Amino acid sequence: MSSTVDVIVIGGGHAGVEAAWAASSMLPEGRIAFVTMDASTIGVMSCNPAIGGLGKGQIVREIDALGGVMARAIDATGIMFKMLNTSKGPAVWGPRAQADKDAYKDEVQRLIATRNNIEIIEATVDDLIVEDETIKGVMLDEPLFASAVILTTGTFMRGLMHTGESKAQGGRVGEGSAEGISGTLQNLGFELGRLKTGTPPRLSKASIDWDSLPSQVGDASPVPFSDFPADSFPVLKQVDCRITSTTEDMHALIRENLERAPMYSGAIDAESGPRYCPSIEDKVVRFAERSAHHVFLEPETIDGDSIYCNGISTSLPADVQEQLIPMMDGCANAEILQLGYAVEYDIVRPHQINATCETKLVKGLYLAGQINGTSGYEEAAGQGLVAGINAVLSIRGEEQVMFGRDKAYIGVMMDDLVTTTPIEPYRMFTSRAEHRLLLRADNADERLTSHARELGLICDARWDAYETRMQTLDEIRTAINPVNAKKSDYPVEEIQDELSAFPPRLVHRVVSDIRYEGYIKRQHAEVKRQAKTENRKVPAGLCPKSIAGLRNEAVESLETYKPTTLGQASRLAGITPADITLISIAIERFHQHQ
Repeated sequence: MSSTVDVIVIGGGHAGVEAAWAASSMLPEGRIAFVTMDASTIGVMSCNPAIGGLGKGQIVREIDALGGVMARAIDATGIMFKMLNTSKGPAVWGPRAQADKDAYKDEVQRLIATRNNIEIIEATVDDLIVEDETIKGVMLDEPLFASAVILTTGTFMRGLMHTGESKAQGGRVGEGSAEGISGTLQNLGFELGRLKTGTPPRLSKASIDWDSLPSQVGDASPVPFSDFPADSFPVLKQVDCRITSTTEDMHALIRENLERAPMYSGAIDAESGPRYCPSIEDKVVRFAERSAHHVFLEPETIDGDSIYCNGISTSLPADVQEQLIPMMDGCANAEILQLGYAVEYDIVRPHQINATCETKLVKGLYLAGQINGTSGYEEAAGQGLVAGINAVLSIRGEEQVMFGRDKAYIGVMMDDLVTTTPIEPYRMFTSRAEHRLLLRADNADERLTSHARELGLICDARWDAYETRMQTLDEIRTAINPVNAKKSDYPVEEIQDELSAFPPRLVHRVVSDIRYEGYIKRQHAEVKRQAKTENRKVPAGLCPKSIAGLRNEAVESLETYKPTTLGQASRLAGITPADITLISIAIERFHQHQ
């Protein structure tokens, strides 16, 4: 391995994969060092064996539209595809797929191996090399220099796992933790926080009365995530899941042992856990009126024996977990293959990064994934993509990109991160996007692929497929009867019969555009109205204390978050419309005196 490369990516999770892939795409003649503690775990699904969901599925579609890996990998390894929320409008539909987690990891590693300019290094990063507030490289056994470094540590920064009173260092079962990097970041002046998350037990399928439980099946005609899927889809055999539930007896046992559950009791030195994917201890206390909670039994592989118990994430001790599991229907004789556990880990509070993922303290250093306080494979992957793109742009000396809230869920996420301080792991939902009618899962390519082509993220084959798809959409718009398409009671199936020569997926997209045309126009008008304020740059040299009439609370907020645009400033806590007017006037005066 040479001592100098173009970009160093640290961490082999979903953020690291997308960062390395994006940098590789944009620098075909460059050199990308992909540093991970264990190369065999690149792309591993450390928690639930699934990709997508509400809000999350839109991010995966956007990653695909930007030339990323995740959608291709899940299409090749998905074992149950399902479109969620179809009882509501298409703006909030969310594609989701169960994965064969072993096949998924193998597919990600296969894709990475196709890139000759990605060099994998098995090592732990002990230190960052920083000079004059600019990244120069990292310390492994010896220095490795680069113009940009992307840090994607996941839950490994001082990771500590808990099962009851039992503790073990590590960010994931069977793996160690990264101890030194937290101290390095603190010494550089970064403010760290600490969050916690958890995972449920895994059970032996052979020990479950599988056939006695209600089925949860995938879609009869599954839709791929990628616009560039395999010739035959789905690739793998499709399976179903089973549903069971907790019981009042389980809840009583959990209440009796709350003080032994560090995820709940306060024994973990972390601010908060995931509100939207809470532990079963949290559920029992917060929803005391409920006598049962659904538990989804999800196969982790096609032919393997391991079942993921979605819905009972826990840090209770082993003896309690062993009593709880047999209380669920179908699980009287269930064997626990892996106990549930909690993990606490360090984060860098994300007000210290820009929406480009570059840190404000160290030029050329980028952070992506759970290190920024997020939760989930999809959120991590989206950040990794942003970091990879901007790392290369910074090397080229070009202006870095920020995706607007009206352009992508990825843009919503990045804006949320840099304008708020998470007290719990951040998770994407459709409700976070005020322009969600424009950000449907089915139109990600129309929103993003042209831009991705300009950035060098899209290969010729994908671009040709995109242009063909856009031409087909135009043909459908010409052929379709807009009067019938606008009728809410006019079955999509009838429209598809009329246009049977066209792909149903594209027909449905055009129908959605027509039916929601008025609302879409209204949202575009609102975006245009806000654009002048939203995108106006806040000069780095503008001192908040120098702005006449600005309240102390607003000054403190500006000094903490250092927004790069007036739009970001308007979303900060403690900033009022009157403050924005004063800031806008100050920006005008600042430029007049330059």
